[in-house]
Amino acid sequence: MAELLGSPKNAGLDAGSASKAENVPIQVTSIRLTKDNYLSWSAALEIGITSRGCLSYITGDKPAPLKSDPQWEMWALEDSQVMVWIISSVSFGIQPLILRKPTSFDMRTVLAKMYGRKKRHLRTYQIKRSIYSLMQGDLSVAAYYAALKTKWEELDYHVTDEWKCGSDHSLHWEKEWMDRMFLFLGGLRDEFEPIRSQILNGDEIPGIEEVYARVESEEQRHQVMHLTTGSVPSAFVSRASGTGQRPARRCTHCNKLGHSANFCWDLHLEKRLVRGRPPSGRRSPSLSDSSQGTPSSGVKTTKLSPDQLKELQAYIGRLSTTPEESSTSDGAQLTQALVASSDQEYSKTKNSIEADVASSRILNNS
Repeated sequence: MAELLGSPKNAGLDAGSASKAENVPIQVTSIRLTKDNYLSWSAALEIGITSRGCLSYITGDKPAPLKSDPQWEMWALEDSQVMVWIISSVSFGIQPLILRKPTSFDMRTVLAKMYGRKKRHLRTYQIKRSIYSLMQGDLSVAAYYAALKTKWEELDYHVTDEWKCGSDHSLHWEKEWMDRMFLFLGGLRDEFEPIRSQILNGDEIPGIEEVYARVESEEQRHQVMHLTTGSVPSAFVSRASGTGQRPARRCTHCNKLGHSANFCWDLHLEKRLVRGRPPSGRRSPSLSDSSQGTPSSGVKTTKLSPDQLKELQAYIGRLSTTPEESSTSDGAQLTQALVASSDQEYSKTKNSIEADVASSRILNNS
């Protein structure tokens, strides 16, 4: 044996193996085995070891040769490398349980017995409970579907039913995936209610992959519509609240909106005659209301003194063209209206009467 190890052939083998071992990474997966993630850890470990061409070591398809076999050293070197990968991929609390195992196959077997199918019914209950309570919430459709798919795969691993009829087995899985599609649709947010109703009201229920694709497309459409319509209100707001709007005019004399002091009818009677009607809210009281003595709201009415009445009658007489016009019904009605007006409105009422008389003269001349 010593001669065999000291031969040039084995010396070259040792040099090549040492060079190969130095170039091999220590980790093949970033997932560390815990008490609850054996399924995902086992899948990631198998992928990593398969990519290195050493899967047969952990499956038992490449057992250890006799130590007298010339291939034993190469096998021991490669199996030791697989053992390093397994040890580096488990948590620190689990590492002491497998350090004394002679081969990588023994390590994998121990871990499978301890965490693979231990308390299978309890783990199945936990997985199903988490599946039925899982909702989309703030997750995207892709993240929500991925979470469900991971739990479904773990559930399938723990459920090992034996079927004697192949057709019954296929019918079972067809019903199982339909139930999973209902769970996926039921956990979606309310904004997907239209696409959910469209799928469920169809003549044929599509598969879970097609349902996911349609829901994910609807999510993208919502995102595009949100981005498109999100800028519209701001544009309207900027136009409505912009500084380019024409400010409302306010009269400095009567303190009313809609006109300026240059167009105020209280100051410019000629503009009132041109328009043909008084401004809104400042119409003179009707003759019938004045004759009945009905006061306007908020105005204190007092009767004119005899001297004031004589002065007013003389003023009306001077405005008339003929003596007959001074005794017309219009003059009498104007006199009655002035009697019911207040002393404070005396000057304004006088201007109003002057404008009415002038208007009557214009109409008579025409």
